[in-house]
Amino acid sequence: MLPANRVLIHVVPQLKPMRCGVSDHAISLARELKTSFGIDGAFVVLNSDEKCNLSFPVVHCAPSELLENCVTLSSGRAAAILVHLSGYGYAADGAPTQLAKALRNVRASGRFHTAVYFHELIAGGMPWKSGFWHSRRQKREVCRIAEGCDLLVTSIGYFGDWLERETTRQTSAPIELLSVFSSSGESLASTPIAERAPAIAVFGLAATRRRAYKELSSLAGLLDSLGVKEILDIGPEFDAPATLNGVPVRRRGTLELDELASQLARTMFGFVTYNSPYLARSSVFAGYCGHGTIPVITKSFPGAVDGLEDGLHVLSPRTAKTVVAGDLQHCSNAAWSWYQGHRLHVHAATYARWMEQSGPKASEEMSRTAGAKELQAARLPLERTRE
Repeated sequence: MLPANRVLIHVVPQLKPMRCGVSDHAISLARELKTSFGIDGAFVVLNSDEKCNLSFPVVHCAPSELLENCVTLSSGRAAAILVHLSGYGYAADGAPTQLAKALRNVRASGRFHTAVYFHELIAGGMPWKSGFWHSRRQKREVCRIAEGCDLLVTSIGYFGDWLERETTRQTSAPIELLSVFSSSGESLASTPIAERAPAIAVFGLAATRRRAYKELSSLAGLLDSLGVKEILDIGPEFDAPATLNGVPVRRRGTLELDELASQLARTMFGFVTYNSPYLARSSVFAGYCGHGTIPVITKSFPGAVDGLEDGLHVLSPRTAKTVVAGDLQHCSNAAWSWYQGHRLHVHAATYARWMEQSGPKASEEMSRTAGAKELQAARLPLERTRE
């Protein structure tokens, strides 16, 4: 158990509980670190002035003010920094240049160890998409951030392979692969299929669900194969259809966490719009697996991707009939068991272990370094412009 006076400072582009996946991820993690490991949490918000009610200290500032605010938030305690990285959250072009500069200043000060969770890397895309033209800048800044951090964590193997291939980490920082945990709670055990409703959940923000209905509209045969009698629309209000391919849509709206968890635990299926290489970075997908709700996807895939197999952990048009005729319970159990390897507590334990391993000895080294560099850092002019 770590000393209770340690603090992990979360750097985020915005704090919008229930309206932003990165925000929900960071808040849930901070709460688990406090509850299970006695590590205090604090937040530095770099790209938004929007306020919210949290039980943690929160500072809104420009990226150039990151170091001084982290020093203030640490209040002399042993502290580390965790950056939650989604490029477009920090910069309109997805290239977080000012954040990269701020983290270089943090590293030069010698005061803090820094970890980063890569929710995203670079956008890419076709030449008629803006991401194509910004991708080179995005790559440059992502590499600068990675090369200046002590621990790199990301959600999917594709991202981990990219970081190994494209970055030269001066600190030989390890890369941890932790698929996204559920922001809709976790079940201690998977509810038996026989006790679940023959329904499919369409869950998420409005844009996610709008895309889901568009894809589901061409999958009437799949819904029929699964024996789906009802579609549960869960999330902020929008113009969801009343029926889809003859299946009624029941609007549940935005549910409180306990009610949402209970609803998913009582539902057989959940629809996901992500393609297979990106499934493990979806908090919606994680929410289904965390409750043993069988994820249903549009496109089948061969082999295993991030430990997931079509027909075992997920169902597609290719595998649905075979599994329904066989053992849906096995599929539900497999999805739930896969999730246990990266549930919320596992994420928190990873950062707690990292803070412990970079503890007293590293703190002494940082203190000696900080003493020599403190005056030099103080002379650096503060950049007052925001991204």
